[in-house]
Amino acid sequence: MNFPLCLAGSNIYHLFIRCLLLTSMATNSKQTMPIRSNSVEIVNLQDTLTPFGVRLAGIYMRSFAYVTLKDRLPIILTRIVDNFSRNKEQIAQKFGENATEEIKQMVGFISQLKNEIVTNKALKILPIVENDSDNDAADWNKYLKDKTEKEGATPTWFNTEWLYCECYMYRTLAQKFLLMKALHTYDPFLQQKRDSFTHSLNTIKILNNYLLDVIDKGTLTELEKKQELLKFIQLNLWGNKCDLSLSGGADSDQTGNPIEQLTIFHDDILDNASDFVWQLLNKQKPNDSNIIDMVLDNAGYELFTDICLANFLVKFGLAGKIRFYVKRYPWYVSDANVNDFHWILDYMKKSSNPELKRTAQLSYDNLKNNIWTIEEESYWTGPYELAEMKEKDKVLYAKLSDAKLVIFKGDLNYRKLLGDINWEYTTSFMQALRGFRPTNILSLRTIKSDVCVGLPLGKGEMLYEKDETWMITGKYGLIQATVESDCNCSTTC
Repeated sequence: MNFPLCLAGSNIYHLFIRCLLLTSMATNSKQTMPIRSNSVEIVNLQDTLTPFGVRLAGIYMRSFAYVTLKDRLPIILTRIVDNFSRNKEQIAQKFGENATEEIKQMVGFISQLKNEIVTNKALKILPIVENDSDNDAADWNKYLKDKTEKEGATPTWFNTEWLYCECYMYRTLAQKFLLMKALHTYDPFLQQKRDSFTHSLNTIKILNNYLLDVIDKGTLTELEKKQELLKFIQLNLWGNKCDLSLSGGADSDQTGNPIEQLTIFHDDILDNASDFVWQLLNKQKPNDSNIIDMVLDNAGYELFTDICLANFLVKFGLAGKIRFYVKRYPWYVSDANVNDFHWILDYMKKSSNPELKRTAQLSYDNLKNNIWTIEEESYWTGPYELAEMKEKDKVLYAKLSDAKLVIFKGDLNYRKLLGDINWEYTTSFMQALRGFRPTNILSLRTIKSDVCVGLPLGKGEMLYEKDETWMITGKYGLIQATVESDCNCSTTC
């Protein structure tokens, strides 16, 4: 029996995170007065879990938000500095002689940023890139200004919403690179993302062969088509386990036979709307859109599962066009951008493995024929949650509305869908979206943060009794959807 080592490839790190959380939970006191943490004053720091009904924030010491700000983000930033130190000669050779001096500047900036996080300093206005009208720093600065006015003080790392400040860290890091002359296109996470793919090659080949075997059947009965769709959705879900942000940038590789693992992991899917997705995609009505949008999460193995799902959907007529949405900047360590997408296809095309070559060619043909497109939208790396899109980006909202289904991949997209609010576990997915429904939505997410809806009564509490860290391990998955209004699902519609 083959078990995946994805995420477990960094077992030591996850034991470390688990110990941090359990240590913070050990005390029975529930202080709500201002206290100090590691000699840093954090206003309203509370020795509690995040209360229900509020947004996740670093002031709750028993939350993953607190651990992230205290330890995980500093680890991620430290790895960037370590990479500069190990590879500065190669970087200078690739990016030019000015890169050496800019590396020193970046190391200083990152060290200062890391210190500002752990000492709970105020967030800063992003410097503007001159003559770059496409840069969205002005939107981030307006958001910070509005938030300062609303809260009566400039937000600090622990005292503002976790979703905002964590995204801000990646955005301010990206902006610093954009201001560089030699390093303005440098991706500090590039090698980690590529390694996460190549280290998972054995599993990738197994899944790739399975995909081609299904394609080579030519035609499928309706029952077979449904069964294969449900498999590829679950394969796509569990691909989300491979997350370099969760592992602090440590190796996050996939091993074993992913097809065999579907049975093993089936009971770990806490809410499963796959049947309703099948009903939606299999029923073609007059004037139905044939577009499926995929808002991607991680590069590496997960992106390969995205490619497999997309090939299946197109081959068997469940989609006529697929738009892949990638990040504009290096984001959350392993989030996929345009370069990551093309690199994977190019790697497969140049592979000595004929099956990988074939899937690469199928994918290139889809891109060439405009059946697939790779799209960049600034909203995915902006400061706003998704419920604000209809007001903040009417064009993108209308674009998504043209699709039959939008698939949101991963934990960050889930947090943005739900506003990073610690909803009661039994809250319906539809309610938690707070009106965001440009079209039908499918969320595929392994649980890696303290927000989860759509569970049966008592399920969340039972999981907590079993394992206090159940919401941050990536062990459990959600397949949640808003499908056509005539569905009879009680928890996802």
